[in-house]
Amino acid sequence: MTNKQKYREFCRTEKSVPIFSKDWWLDSVCGIDNWDVVLIEKGGNIFATMPYVLTKRLGVATIHQPILTQTIGIYFNYPAKQKYYKKLSFEKEMIEKILKELPKFGRFSQSFDHVYTNLLPFHWAGFEINVKYTYVIEKITIEELEKNFETDIRRRRKKANNVGVEVYESEDIKKFYELNKRTFIRQSREIPYSFEFIEHLYSNCKENNACKMFFAKDKEGLVIAVNFLIHDERTVYYLMGGIDPNHKDLGAMDAVQFESIKFALESGRKFDFEGSMIESIEKYFRSFGAIQKPYYTISKNNSKLLKVRQLVKEIIK
Repeated sequence: MTNKQKYREFCRTEKSVPIFSKDWWLDSVCGIDNWDVVLIEKGGNIFATMPYVLTKRLGVATIHQPILTQTIGIYFNYPAKQKYYKKLSFEKEMIEKILKELPKFGRFSQSFDHVYTNLLPFHWAGFEINVKYTYVIEKITIEELEKNFETDIRRRRKKANNVGVEVYESEDIKKFYELNKRTFIRQSREIPYSFEFIEHLYSNCKENNACKMFFAKDKEGLVIAVNFLIHDERTVYYLMGGIDPNHKDLGAMDAVQFESIKFALESGRKFDFEGSMIESIEKYFRSFGAIQKPYYTISKNNSKLLKVRQLVKEIIK
């Protein structure tokens, strides 16, 4: 069996592999032939994996994040009953072996899930480590959730209720894409994926029982807000959303987010907003009472060409 075939079987049996690292997700966002994986095995057992995407960017071989994929990185299949010291030693050993097995690259950049914090082996191997932030809600009741809302969220949810905003589930992927695209247009940005891409992704997520969409409509039945959730066994992620800019003051998106978080908590999962380094978006996520969680991007530049380009940019500045 090839590494990829072994990994597909591993993903079927190891249910705790995060959705962004599952084989079917990578097939969906990259294409079946456009990703690969490093496996570290001992005695026929897989103890660590690192899927990756390697493409040419500006003539440089680059390992990077796939589109719509917040984190990827290494998955550790820890031996049972490891003490903390042994666990760190195990992680160091696995990271060192994975780095030796990776193909040659000019540029490397991957973001790891916030649960992984032992990144010293990457530092020792010459990688840069940069912090990003996401916001997570977990292990609370719905009553506690509502108590943690900031005043603006409470006010807008009350308004949504008063003006007759209704939240419902639907599989209308065309309507989702329409609202999602309008959000990009409002920001004077071009949407980075086609309808066909999103339709294919949604189909694969449905096939793997890993997605849900909540819509909001006003009292006239006009659909004005939507979000696209994906989930694995542990986490519900807010992947994408959209809102009608002509009705953004009705509190519809706040109502949609509440139902999304409620779904996560009632299904025994945590809710991950997927974070943002944009100040206004960060404030919005935080307003739901979510807890800040740092996660890390690991990068390395081996390309002389990219180093020269970066130097020129710094000189110009």
